[in-house]
Amino acid sequence: MSSLFNFLEQIDGFLVRMEKGLIILVLFLLIVLSFGQVVARNVFKVGYMWIDELTRVIVLWMAFIGGSLCSEYARHMRIDIILHLMKGKKKRAVEIIGNVFIIVICAFLFWASINHIKYQMESSVQLMLQGVPDWIISLIIPYFFMVTMMRALLRIKKDILGEEQIKLPVMGSVDL
Repeated sequence: MSSLFNFLEQIDGFLVRMEKGLIILVLFLLIVLSFGQVVARNVFKVGYMWIDELTRVIVLWMAFIGGSLCSEYARHMRIDIILHLMKGKKKRAVEIIGNVFIIVICAFLFWASINHIKYQMESSVQLMLQGVPDWIISLIIPYFFMVTMMRALLRIKKDILGEEQIKLPVMGSVDL
């Protein structure tokens, strides 16, 4: 069992590095494309529809990648006001219950997102980005729920064993 959690922690470490790099890349791409679109429209009086579509897709991916990173640092789906008033074993118990709740909710939403992707695969309509099937773009949604469940499970393990919790990164630092 310990080797399974070690394997999940290694996967999690890889995913965190990948997500940090990816969010930097897509943010840069979003800024460049948006600025280029503004310049093209205002200076050259032309615009490209595909840039508008691509920026919507990039925003979708940024939201889910950012949410996934928030789940790494336990800064998602929480109400900390109760936890600040608690200490010791009571606080750990509430955190474990909260993480179990996160796993249950994310499992339902993961299942729904898989069904949605199956529906999109059967459909030939392309609404998000012309030339790219919608189901490919939507793959970020089940990824988010799957990774969030894994990270909640790892936090439950750390709470049960009393291991030190994840420390938040220093603002402004990016460690890839």
